[in-house]
Amino acid sequence: MMSDHNIPYTIVLFNGDCKICSKEICVYQTYGAGRELPIDFKDINAIDLAPFGLTRNETARQLHVIKNYELFKGVKAFVVLWNEMPRYRFLAKIFSLPGVTDVAQFFYYHIIARYLYARDIKRLKNQRSIL
Repeated sequence: MMSDHNIPYTIVLFNGDCKICSKEICVYQTYGAGRELPIDFKDINAIDLAPFGLTRNETARQLHVIKNYELFKGVKAFVVLWNEMPRYRFLAKIFSLPGVTDVAQFFYYHIIARYLYARDIKRLKNQRSIL
């Protein structure tokens, strides 16, 4: 999956061009930085995703988190991220409850992530028409 086997921390791959996504991630970044947590936030628009075996299109569809060389997507990615931050561990516990994860993933992927991805595609098309 990834070529870099020297990753001692959690990597969060997010769409920095999505205003909604970046606002939420900014909250987590600020919290993590203030506590020197080993979380590396990477904007998918500013890095080469090939070393991770991912594409921009794929990662723009939902949050991706890499922890201990394992890739997590969607709600499971949020759970991994929240587990890294003491203030948000209660969310990780709630969204890890039996049944809650599956319902939340369905809602996130089929409604929230789809909406955000459609906005991203529209923004990209508008950018191309301006250029």
